Amino acid sequence: MNINSMFSPSAILSRLQVKSPVSNSSTPAPTTGKGTATTDPANQQREEMASLKKDRAAYDAQRNNEIRKRQQEFEQTHGRPYGKEGDPPLAFQMALPANERGYMPFVSADQQKTIDTISDKYRQQANPAAMWAELTAMGLHPDQLAKSAKYFTTLDGNMATREEATKGVNIKV
Repeated sequence: MNINSMFSPSAILSRLQVKSPVSNSSTPAPTTGKGTATTDPANQQREEMASLKKDRAAYDAQRNNEIRKRQQEFEQTHGRPYGKEGDPPLAFQMALPANERGYMPFVSADQQKTIDTISDKYRQQANPAAMWAELTAMGLHPDQLAKSAKYFTTLDGNMATREEATKGVNIKV
C-alpha cells in the first residue's frame, strides 16, 4: 500500500466510518425539536436519584456484611451472642435531622463511606468528641449535611429534591 492510497478521500472515509460508533458514543445524539428523555431536567433528576439510591444500597449491603462479620468475630472471641448491655457498638448510626414532612438529607454512598471510616476509628473510645470534630471538619456533621444536601429522603425510601422536600415547611433544613 502506498502513502497516497492511505490518504485518499475514500480511505479516510472508510476509516472514519469504522471509528464513528466509538467516537459518537461519547457525544450526544442529535435531538428532534420535541425533546428527548435525556434532555428533560426532571428525567435527569430521576435518573440521578435512582443512581444515587442504587450506589447507596450497594454500599449499605457491603457495610451490613462488615457489621455481621464484626458480630461473628465478637461471638467467637467472647463465646456468647452479641447484644448484652455493655457490649461495644459494632458501628455508629448517625441520626439525621428531619423536617416537618419527614424528609431528611440523603447521604450518598461516598459520604456514608467517609462517615463510617471516621466513626470506625472512634468505635472503641468512650468520648466521641474527637469523632464529631473530625466529622464537622469534613462537612459531615448532621446539620451540615442538612444544609448542603441536594436530595432528601424519607424513612420509607421516597426521594425528592430540596425544593420538593422543603415545600410548605416552616422550618427548612
